[in-house]
Amino acid sequence: MRRRLIESAMIVFAQRGIGSSVIPEVIAAAGVSQGSFYNYFRTNDDLLAAVSDALSHDMVQMIDGVVGEVEDPALRVATAGRLYLHLVRTYPVVARFLSSTGFSLVGKQSAIYEHLPTDIKEGVKRGTFGEDAADVGLDLATGAVLIAVQRIANGRTARDYPERIVRAVLRALGAPASSAAKLVAAPLPKLVAAPESLLKTAQQRLAALAEADS
Repeated sequence: MRRRLIESAMIVFAQRGIGSSVIPEVIAAAGVSQGSFYNYFRTNDDLLAAVSDALSHDMVQMIDGVVGEVEDPALRVATAGRLYLHLVRTYPVVARFLSSTGFSLVGKQSAIYEHLPTDIKEGVKRGTFGEDAADVGLDLATGAVLIAVQRIANGRTARDYPERIVRAVLRALGAPASSAAKLVAAPLPKLVAAPESLLKTAQQRLAALAEADS
């Protein structure tokens, strides 16, 4: 029941944003009673936090499966950033949810904040990134990714758009142009969400709703 409510809330937030109460719509979308809903959540903020936690967990788990054993911090940043943006583009419901919630998640449940600060600091220590990256690198990277997510959510982007964004982020962090180009050219596996993951189940429900409305 809780998972169904989270899936429904993700879709409603993706469609409506966070400017007003979505609880009645979530209850209707999930097909549950008010009493059942309030057994799990009390407010919009509770819902948003639950969706963000679940989505961040799924995305970080998938990305960590690829970058967890990468020794070079700059390559970890480049690979994680590319995978993140490619996942967002593969699952439109994720793009729409992140675009609708935007900066309200920064520093809280955003998957970007899971490992990036440590990787940037290690990159600075190794001399891969510039000294300024330790102070402002996280803000630069986060801002670029959030704008990229909005662009992906609102229209078609070039095939290499994630690579271009990540290359620009690496340059902003102080990596030389040749190094940044090499880092974003590294082989990248295609991630496929598990059938039970929030990315997959919410996308399937959104597609079913769109088909029913057509």
